[in-house]
Amino acid sequence: MQYSEWVVVKTNQEYLEYLSRFLNISIPVVQVLVSRGLKDVNEIYSFLNPSMDLIDPFSISGVYETVRIIKEAVKSGIRIFINGDYDADGLTATAILYDILKKMKAQVFYHIPHRIHHGYGLTQTSIEEAKKVGAKLIITVDCGIRDFEMVQYAKKQGIQTIITDHHEPLTVDGKLVLPDALIIINPKVDENSPYTSLAGVGVAFMLAMALNSEEAMQYLDLVTLGTYADMVPLNTVNRALIKQGWQLIENPCRVSIKTLKDIASVSGNIKKFHMSYCLIPKINAPGRVDHAADVVKFFVSENFEEIETIGKWINQMNSLRQKTEEKIMEEIEKKLETEFNDEPVIVLWGDWHIGVVGTVASKLLDRFNRPVFIMAIDENKAKGSARAPNGVDLQKMLGSCKDLLIRFGGHKQAAGVMLYKEKLNEFKERLCKLAGSMDMEPQNVLQLDAQVSLSEVNEKVTEEIKLLEPFGEGNREPLFGAKELTVVNLRKVGSNHLKMSLRQNGKYIPAIGFDMAKEPILEGCLIDAAFTPVINEWEGVRSLQLQLKAIRRTQQ
Repeated sequence: MQYSEWVVVKTNQEYLEYLSRFLNISIPVVQVLVSRGLKDVNEIYSFLNPSMDLIDPFSISGVYETVRIIKEAVKSGIRIFINGDYDADGLTATAILYDILKKMKAQVFYHIPHRIHHGYGLTQTSIEEAKKVGAKLIITVDCGIRDFEMVQYAKKQGIQTIITDHHEPLTVDGKLVLPDALIIINPKVDENSPYTSLAGVGVAFMLAMALNSEEAMQYLDLVTLGTYADMVPLNTVNRALIKQGWQLIENPCRVSIKTLKDIASVSGNIKKFHMSYCLIPKINAPGRVDHAADVVKFFVSENFEEIETIGKWINQMNSLRQKTEEKIMEEIEKKLETEFNDEPVIVLWGDWHIGVVGTVASKLLDRFNRPVFIMAIDENKAKGSARAPNGVDLQKMLGSCKDLLIRFGGHKQAAGVMLYKEKLNEFKERLCKLAGSMDMEPQNVLQLDAQVSLSEVNEKVTEEIKLLEPFGEGNREPLFGAKELTVVNLRKVGSNHLKMSLRQNGKYIPAIGFDMAKEPILEGCLIDAAFTPVINEWEGVRSLQLQLKAIRRTQQ
């Protein structure tokens, strides 16, 4: 991709040198941390050494009262019904709360809605299922914050509801409008809460931690999977959670995690790639193309044969998901040729499987870097998923279209939406008009974390980068930029990759650029490069290498 501008945050060099000496970290890595908003020693230390000790679940409103109610329900034999969600966030959240309540000897049941037959959130089917098992208390996880009618319906059936959620609550004229639930646990309704970035599983974990902090620690592997899957920012509290949980996935005690890694052919150190493309898609797959309830059983079961059987089924569902997605992408490509004229928003619809439109929308977002709405037609309704780049708030966009919609919800960058089919063209026009008037972030600006010379790039820097792991949403791999590098030993490798060495002031470092074979550079020319330094291991030999993210001819 060609970028119109490369941008780096400028920082006082003397201050960088001070931080480097104080923290014993190289200046390039200190520059990365400062560029990401960590301005002083204490903030940087807290980021590099995230601690569970600073987490206080009782500071979230509703947690204290919920713990009291749950303990009373357990003591009195009141049946509790957990209503979850069919994605990785909701499934892990359900597993955690169900398992810890079982260990408390609660009479507890759970329900995972079927994406197509039931839809998202607390539904009438959920409440009827709760009635069947004689439950008097429903606890939602990863849903419920906008289920006004269903909370009232449950109350009429003699069932109280506790909502645990992390989605955006409804606001009208700047004021929160909340369901009439017994209790609501959602950090987004707490003013100035430090926990607003939690995923649904993070909120459920906070409740589990309040119920039994020692027992809850064993669930950090599930917290990590659900948090990473929901693409919430990996800052502060989320960083503390997944830093611990990551180790429980690399060295699992839970049989289901071992099985998941086996079917995904993942071993050794877990990187962002393994989480995003190997493990999480398999957890999400059953909820996209079938009914995901058995995924909860997979996580909490202690029966090896049962876990193995469900693991094989999960793998089959993922294969089906991939085939379904490929078919839709083929149709999307044809539609893009005839229906997309470089509008600021992509809105496409068709006779597609509702379960995979979200992943399709994510792929198109990566490709076009603008809001994407992919809608599946279901009789007279269109149901779909939306994705948006940073700087675009889908909830505001959809709020401006609420007169056209049956329902919507989600986050700023990911949302679900439903409307009548005949409203689609008007919906598309409204969205494009809104996006055209929005101050959206430039689409082709490359944001660098630090500008360096090759003399500053070494194995020490590469090792220190590991201090910033795990990488993910809101904490990407560091991207360094260097100017006026001479291209040496340039060659094409594979089908579409470039290999070379880069030289500056007598120092050479090997570099590789994946999918860069068409870049207009020649042997001996001067280039600027954006890269991440890594240690390349080949046949037992370790060597420093630059993984190129972007290159351009140096401007003379």
